[in-house]
Formats: sequence, C-alpha cells, structure tokens
Amino acid sequence: MSKYKTEPMKLWKRIKEFKQNHFKEYHEAHKNGRLRFLGATALSISQYTGFENAVIMGSEPFAANIAFWKDFGLKCMEECERRGMTRELCGYSKCVWGAQFLNKNIMPDGTMLSEWGKPDFASSFSLAPCHCKWFQILCENSDTPMYLFDLTKAYPYNDENLIKYMTGQMLDCIEQAEKAVGQPFIDELFIKGVKNEFKSYRTWCDIMILNQTIPAPLDEKTIFSFIVPNLTKAYGDDTVALMQELKEEVQDRVNRGIAAVANEQFRIITDAIPPWPALELYRYLEREYGGVVVGSPYVICLCGSWKFENDKGDLIPTPTPVELGMPLTTREEVARALVWYRSHFSTETPYNIACGEVLHELTLKIAKQWHADGGMLHQNIGCTMQALGSMESRNAVAEAGIPCMNYEGNDADSREIDLTNMKRKFDIFFEANNVKRLTKKAA
Repeated sequence: MSKYKTEPMKLWKRIKEFKQNHFKEYHEAHKNGRLRFLGATALSISQYTGFENAVIMGSEPFAANIAFWKDFGLKCMEECERRGMTRELCGYSKCVWGAQFLNKNIMPDGTMLSEWGKPDFASSFSLAPCHCKWFQILCENSDTPMYLFDLTKAYPYNDENLIKYMTGQMLDCIEQAEKAVGQPFIDELFIKGVKNEFKSYRTWCDIMILNQTIPAPLDEKTIFSFIVPNLTKAYGDDTVALMQELKEEVQDRVNRGIAAVANEQFRIITDAIPPWPALELYRYLEREYGGVVVGSPYVICLCGSWKFENDKGDLIPTPTPVELGMPLTTREEVARALVWYRSHFSTETPYNIACGEVLHELTLKIAKQWHADGGMLHQNIGCTMQALGSMESRNAVAEAGIPCMNYEGNDADSREIDLTNMKRKFDIFFEANNVKRLTKKAA
C-alpha cells in the first residue's frame, strides 16, 4: 500500500502543448512573415519583446530539445566531430552546431524538420566558458547578425557598477538589433513584456517554495517540463496565466497531501543540468527507493530570481522591481530594472565562474530549506561551467551532515552516460544510508 496519495498533474497536457506550439511558432516564423530571435537565457530574452512581430527562442531549451532526442543529438555531435571539433566540447553547442551543419532539427514531439531554424538576430552572454564562442561560430557560419554580452559576475557581486555595465550593453544590443532587422523597437511592448516576466518569475518562486512541503507535490523530472514557459516565453500573457494556474494546482496538491511520488521516503537535491538522454534515472530512484528529487539550483533558480535574506541567510525570492516601486516608464528604466532583477540568483547566473563559492552556499541552503535527506550532484562533463565546483558543493553539503555524492554524466552526449554504472552508484549510496529498497533486486 502506498504511503501517500498521488495523481497526475492536471496541467501536464497543456504544458506539453505550450512547448510544441512555441517551437512551431519559431520554426514557422519566416513562413508567417515574422522575425526569429535566438538568445541565451542567462540574462533575459524579453529584451526583444519591443519588436512587434518577433518570435523569440531561448537557446538552451532549443539545444536541450535536441539532446533529449538522443539519436538525432548523437548525429549532430558526430557531424561536429567529423568536421574536426573535439568530443569534450560543450554538448549544447555541438547539438546546435550539428543541427546547423545538417540543416535539420527536431520538434518536441519528435517530428523531424528540414531546416535548422536560422535566426534573424542572435545574442549570448559570457556566462560559461564557451557561451559566446557557441554563438560566434553559429552566427558566422550562417551569416547571422549577433551581439555578445560580457557578463562578468552576478549576485552577490551585482553592485551599481555591474548594473550600469550590463544595462549599457542591453541598450546597445537593442539598437544593434534594430539596425540588423530593419524594424523599430517599440518601448511600450518592451515594458509590457518585461513586467510579464517579473510576474512569471515571481510566481515560479512561489511554486518552488511549495515544493518544500512533505510529501513533495512535484518531482524534478516533472519540473523539467514546467520550466519551459518561463524559459522560452516569460514575457507572454499566456505564460503569466499558465504560471498562476500551475501555482494554484500545486497549492491544491499541498492542501490535499498529494505527492509526486507515492512512496516518498528519501528527499534528494541535485545541482545542474541533468543527463537529458537518460532521464529514466529519476524514475529509477523513485521506483526502487522512494527517492524524490525535490529541487536544485538549476530548476529553482532557472525560472525565478532569489537572494539570501540578510538576518538568517535563508534563500528567499527577490522582490520584483514592481514590488519595490522602481520607475518603469522608459526603455532605459526598464532595461536597468530587468538587469538588476536577473543578476540575482536567476537563470544560470549562480554558475558564473566568478561566483563559485556562492554556488556551494546556495546548494547547501536548498538542501536544508527543501528538507533534503541527501544529495546526488551531476558531474556534468558536457558543461564545464556547471561541473566547475561540483565536488566542492558536494563537500559543503556533506560537511553539513547531509549525505551527498557525485555521479559523472553528460547533459547531451549519450556516449558519455553509463546507465548501469550510475544505477550501481545510486544503489551503493542508498545502501550506505540505510534506505530500504522497495523492489526485489534481480538475481
């Protein structure tokens, strides 16, 4: 008999449809007389909402979708290697470069496309060691105008100098995009889009806080699907409404004691991008040990904005510029507010190389506040940015008395994923921590 009641998420089908429809909107943009913008999500893709007929795609979900479909992802990476690129390069980069070289892509439902999705304008940020190089190669090969940001550091180092520096770059990027696409940037649309992003991100923080509940109403594998609207279209009215509906559904699950995993007995945190070609690992943890992954710096911060509270040092949602009464009437004011909000623990800024020691503290805070019994941190060899400091984060959690392990994998390259060895490491970890196995081990 199950320990807790459980039931499927009511919004599951709509979330899947949302992703499919947005990818379709992007890929069919030119056919419909619209512009394509491709941007790294590390700061904000809402900066392009001032273009009236823009369809904006986040480069990370764009790449992750290719990686998820591992047969096509492998073809993309092998095509890159055939052209002389080394195997250890960023998995996301090779997924998108390979799609460009092959001039093919894949939809979230697995439908193959005969064109990779060339943007009319693209931008990236120097967050990871190769983020800007990813876009430089991509855009030079396709003759696409681009803007590359210098994102030197983030919270807690987001002082006034950083805000001014990044705001200046954002305003310059908007001007360069205007020239490149030959269309005016409408400030009123930009203001509306950014305010919507504030709403969507703030609601995500509330949803993640609800997942501190025991039993957890959401598991991380499910959360991966729910992050998509905020990553690809946080600026949209439909995303604002969908996030509010999701919050209400999760609150209802909490009120009724509905669990994501019926036999929850061991709460786990992770730390970074998962091995997309092997998400079955999450179901293995749930089925065999009642292990539910309740969160990570990745999913918690990816679609929200957080900071440390001054008195207790807890992780709390960053108040939005609207809540703080910041002026939001001009392009300059809105750009500055957006940079300020997103330079906290937001998207992938916790993984900024300049902020390594802060990531360890963030990981430990999440372990404590989300009531983790243990940690399983992904030593992601497909992303040097997110692998950097993973061992130290593991040590920080373990030294606080929370059992924690690292496992090696790859966010994109299925050749670097040893499922049998991963499961064996998980088995040893659970046995060492006296976690009862729920199924009979095969002879």
